Amino acid sequence: MARLIFLGTASALPSATQDNTSLLVESNGAYLMIDCSGSPYRKMLKLGVDPDRLQHVLITHHHIDHIYGLPSLVECLWIKGRKEPLHIYALPSAMAVVKVLLDTWELRNRFINQFPVHLHTIHGHEDEAVFNIPEFEVRTTPTEHAVPSVATKVIFPNGTTFVYSSDTAPCRQLIDFARGVDHFLMECTFCDADEELAEITFHLHSAEYSDMARSVGAKHTILIHHSDVEICPHSQILSEINQNKIFTQRVSIPHDFDIFDLD
Repeated sequence: MARLIFLGTASALPSATQDNTSLLVESNGAYLMIDCSGSPYRKMLKLGVDPDRLQHVLITHHHIDHIYGLPSLVECLWIKGRKEPLHIYALPSAMAVVKVLLDTWELRNRFINQFPVHLHTIHGHEDEAVFNIPEFEVRTTPTEHAVPSVATKVIFPNGTTFVYSSDTAPCRQLIDFARGVDHFLMECTFCDADEELAEITFHLHSAEYSDMARSVGAKHTILIHHSDVEICPHSQILSEINQNKIFTQRVSIPHDFDIFDLD
């Protein structure tokens, strides 16, 4: 069984119904968290997920909405009495922030009952192998954003694949990396009216969603990193992508705590 769980779907500004974007990937009882916002420990409990089953956390980049929940997660796991190692993966720029966040509260150096926290640096190569376990393989590729960032690909044992763009401007590396995947999670921060702002902040706007989706050719395109409290609400995103006609078998805009079966 492979599932994609949406711990949060919002862009940098959350709302009453959306927390910042964070994902949980499950395959046969193994879990990977991609980005870490809000109160991740509580969210896993709410979803009926045993936090002790989480072994891997990948941080795509060090903007605050993608990383600020990490010390809370590690603290909660320690209080609960975790014994198993937790593996954290990040680019050098993000890893520097990870270390500061963990060491500010001495989360890697507790005097009692410390569980191992292993830090793994992603080098930022195109189609880079990050780790491979029986439940899934994880690869990354660099994208174009205001700070160094990576897109993430997860490959399941049955051959099913998904790619999460994280925050990015249009770029060849992402299209090449994601081409032909089954599920493509694409950031959708801005509408067409905000083209200039999207370019300044290195995000996508809705006219680019269709071009990106057509180039990638995924069976299922999932639009994420959006917020009703910002300039471009869901209804307008849907209207604009329908006008631009994304050519894919399926397009979804998930909400917080939605769960998609990926088999």
